[in-house]
Amino acid sequence: MRKVSDRRMIKTAVLKVCSAFAALIVTAFFCLINLMPALVNADSEIIISAVPKSTDVGPGDIIIINIIANRFPNITEFGPIEFNYDEDKAEFVSFEQGKDLSNYVFTETQSNGTLSVTGTDQKINTTTEGNGEDDTALASFSSDEQVILFSIAIRLSTSSYGEINCWLSSAGTFVSPAENITATIGSGITIPIRSAGLSSNATISSLKVKGTSITPDFNPNITEYTCSVERSVKEVQVTVIPTNLWAAINIKGNQQLEIGDNIVTVDVTAQDGVSHMRYTIHVVVKESNIPENASLVDFAGSTYTFMDFPENVNVPEGFILTTRTINGYSVPVYAKDGVSSVLLYLFDGTQSPGFYFYNSAAKTVIKYEPQITLIESSKVLTVATVPSDVVIPDEFKPAVLSTDTLYLSGYSNEQDFICYLSDENGHGDFYRVDQIDGSIDLYRFADKKAELLYSYLFDVFLVIAIIEAVIITITVYIVRRLVSDRTNPRPKRV
Repeated sequence: MRKVSDRRMIKTAVLKVCSAFAALIVTAFFCLINLMPALVNADSEIIISAVPKSTDVGPGDIIIINIIANRFPNITEFGPIEFNYDEDKAEFVSFEQGKDLSNYVFTETQSNGTLSVTGTDQKINTTTEGNGEDDTALASFSSDEQVILFSIAIRLSTSSYGEINCWLSSAGTFVSPAENITATIGSGITIPIRSAGLSSNATISSLKVKGTSITPDFNPNITEYTCSVERSVKEVQVTVIPTNLWAAINIKGNQQLEIGDNIVTVDVTAQDGVSHMRYTIHVVVKESNIPENASLVDFAGSTYTFMDFPENVNVPEGFILTTRTINGYSVPVYAKDGVSSVLLYLFDGTQSPGFYFYNSAAKTVIKYEPQITLIESSKVLTVATVPSDVVIPDEFKPAVLSTDTLYLSGYSNEQDFICYLSDENGHGDFYRVDQIDGSIDLYRFADKKAELLYSYLFDVFLVIAIIEAVIITITVYIVRRLVSDRTNPRPKRV
């Protein structure tokens, strides 16, 4: 019996140990689960590196260096990143922000071989969760892949030799609403410099056309590009930076542009006079002066599409063709000094395209109808319906003023012709129109009530004056009689 009892005790002890061990495992498992958020929220690392686009360089050559982040997790701002180079062997040429970060505003300062750069997201997206009390601001751009933050171009001096060193001295801070970020710096770069001699480099490091962008993105090894400009453009400014200082640049075909495809060539001849490259730009001049899908919306919410002016247009006197920016689009307009409204050619989506006056301050669009439109020194007036609460004096009868250029419905008496006109803001009033020269001025009806009141008052005062005159006359007569009776008393009868 003793042996059986011992066996049971041993078995019980083993079960207790196994249970305790299982409980320990379960506890450890739940602890790990509870610790997971802390692990997720731990600092994550971004590595900032400087990477040259080419290492085959000699005196006078440009070196382009990309500053790259190995990832970009919802970064809303970063910097200052400090880039350094041997200032005795190179000089700063240009700075260009990364194309993926077009929504970011960059600030750069450079001096004594150091370039300091900061970037801030200007289009942060805000997401609202639950009842709207928790707003999370996320960056407008995010990537788990490497991203070019910005590029730096430096040019080797003509006397440089040996090698040039470039390095990052500070990564600054990277701010992300989604996680804590730690930014570290990669290793620096050392680029050997070819010994002096005639350069055979006929490439360029930068190609830009002012006022437009080229397609595809510039690459020294791509030699053909396309861009488009508005119909009014007759010449484009092409800016080229040769990779080697002594390379010769010759630009042709960028003047006297015509509608359609124009070929602009950039010929580059290397310092050795032998190596040569040609870059071709197809500059397409649009058939229309109007940017694609350009439109405007007036104060009432109606949409109008910009159209090209037809040939041989007939516009009001004094209006000249120019260009204005309306609703973010640079479009042709007819404008006149002193008149705030401009004349546009628009399509309202239903009627045929036509001329309209547009006032940018009031955002009003008024159809231009020459026969019922008058241009004052500072505003545009059109014939409008007289409000129902306005009473026309009896002496004015309905009439029409018809000239070679005008056909106005209004009213006239024996002297004046008047009509009710409305300006761009919708304010209406009566104007007198000269029937000879068409000049206009504001007109006010005579106030008959006041005139009648003045007449009544005149009659009352006239009656009062007559009564006063009679009273004065009688008073004078009586006084004179009294005085006469005292000075010449009548004889008493005996």
